[in-house]
Amino acid sequence: MDGERADTSPVSKYDEIIESPDDSSGPLTFGIELEFLFPVLRKDCNDPHPSDNRQVHRFIGYDEISLQFVAILERACDIRFRLAKDDVFREPHGNVVLYDKWRLTNDNSVRFRKRSPEEYIWNGREITSVIMRADDPAVYVKRITDVCHAIRQARVHLNQSTSVHVHVGRGEESFSLLTMKKASTLIWLVDEMLMQLHHPCRRESTHCRPLSNFSALGALTPREVIEGGNLLSESQAEQMQQFVPTTFPSKKTLQASKRIGELVDLMCNLQEPRLYRGSVGFTRFLPAGKTGGNTHTFEFRQMAGCLDPAPIIHWFKDLLFKVLTGGSTFTAFDLLLELNLVEEERYFRSAVERYNTSLEFYVGENSGCLFVPQSE
Repeated sequence: MDGERADTSPVSKYDEIIESPDDSSGPLTFGIELEFLFPVLRKDCNDPHPSDNRQVHRFIGYDEISLQFVAILERACDIRFRLAKDDVFREPHGNVVLYDKWRLTNDNSVRFRKRSPEEYIWNGREITSVIMRADDPAVYVKRITDVCHAIRQARVHLNQSTSVHVHVGRGEESFSLLTMKKASTLIWLVDEMLMQLHHPCRRESTHCRPLSNFSALGALTPREVIEGGNLLSESQAEQMQQFVPTTFPSKKTLQASKRIGELVDLMCNLQEPRLYRGSVGFTRFLPAGKTGGNTHTFEFRQMAGCLDPAPIIHWFKDLLFKVLTGGSTFTAFDLLLELNLVEEERYFRSAVERYNTSLEFYVGENSGCLFVPQSE
């Protein structure tokens, strides 16, 4: 076990990589990150979009920009937001954030890409959610809907640099090694299919590279993969066979991993600059001292920027919470139908068909509208 020590005192999952001896009970938990851009007016400039009745603040100073935006959010919903500068951390760590409140943080990876009115200064921001339970849809649907509505009461913009991230974990608990092996193998199998459900820009993003190209496992030669062997016990192999019936070298290598840390090393590429990220992140399984904040979660990064709650909820509610199965002959839509996700299959098929004629990130972008509509 990665977190095993000479003494028998409990070890926090934030301090070391901990395997749960049994994760068969208890709900999944999750959190979301919403990236977007919004403008402030330069000093002494007139509003270039006076017909948009949503408030746009005038630039006073960089320290004031987030405060101004939080004021807009909190007038539009009953959720209170915390700024990153006021973050609370899990002691004794200064880099493991306590996700007990919705937060507004800066995001320097989000950049404005169009020709902008000179009157605007653009700001990249990210909202992170509280930790929510997957078995409590009445709560999370309302919260996500309220937050998306609140954001759109400001003038906000989405483009190919914005995205939605979903972190899936087990709250204060950890995953077992067997669950990690199954999940890693299934994610490896369906990675390309999941990418096909989303805006094509995500396939070109340095922050969402396919695991087959990005991960250390993808970089192994066929012989290195095959020689990884299969060190699962007979009972573990039978359980794995229920989820992934087709044997292939990469699967055998994942099965052979003896510790969660080995799986993380295979599914990531820790030698790459932090600028480059995989479509599914595994670094949050590493100790806090190495990652800037261990949350013991899978991070799904495939979804492009979105402030419509319906597709966000479609993405994670069933698809990311179910055990994903499939084979080489499946399409992404076959996968959804196999899981009996009829409504989700209909939505994603329609979305992909729209991408053939329009790549706009929000209604009206192609006709010159700079901002996400205030409401649908």
